[in-house]
Amino acid sequence: MVLLKVCGLTRRIDVEFIDKYADYAGFIIHSDTPTPRLVNLRDAIDMAGSLSRARPVAVIKGLSLGEAMNLAAKAGFPVLQFHGPINADLITSEYGNVNVAPVVEYTNDSQVIETVKTYLTLGNVEYVLVDAPKVGYMVFEHGLKIPLSIITKIAGLGKAGVAGGIGPGNIRLVVKYRPYLIDVNSGVESKPGVKDWGLVMQVARVVKGEGAA
Repeated sequence: MVLLKVCGLTRRIDVEFIDKYADYAGFIIHSDTPTPRLVNLRDAIDMAGSLSRARPVAVIKGLSLGEAMNLAAKAGFPVLQFHGPINADLITSEYGNVNVAPVVEYTNDSQVIETVKTYLTLGNVEYVLVDAPKVGYMVFEHGLKIPLSIITKIAGLGKAGVAGGIGPGNIRLVVKYRPYLIDVNSGVESKPGVKDWGLVMQVARVVKGEGAA
């Protein structure tokens, strides 16, 4: 079964809606790259507390791994999606209540594959996500921000997910290769930070089966 993550959540009403469809709900609580989807920690904790099904994820970019894991742990998030270099020594039992989801920014197929394989051997890893760079990314075939070739190659590696330009227009193609997880964000929005429920449902019905409510 392919898992679905909806990221960049900023409104409680959207959080409560996607809880019916998503396996993970992502909240950007720190970023050194400007984004309209950044939410303050108190609001993120409140919104995450409304979830009954989806697993809340603290998304952090611009801190060290230790700082990020400490922040996620103090805020009560069970998963940290970390944008930055991973030092395996820091993924320890000290943060045993927080699993890390390392993000690998796309560079080239071979380098990404090797990094994903390395990260998947570490302890406390929830999943590894291959994503486009936040700035200076390219647009590949079918509107994807990572090439289709990397999606086909990571599908058999285990808990490896994909993100970057995924939405209703290309979701069937991505699902065909059965990655562990598909992460959607801007592809299911009416404007930055505001999720379009119709687009979310279109994606969910493909990922979870046409009978998804």
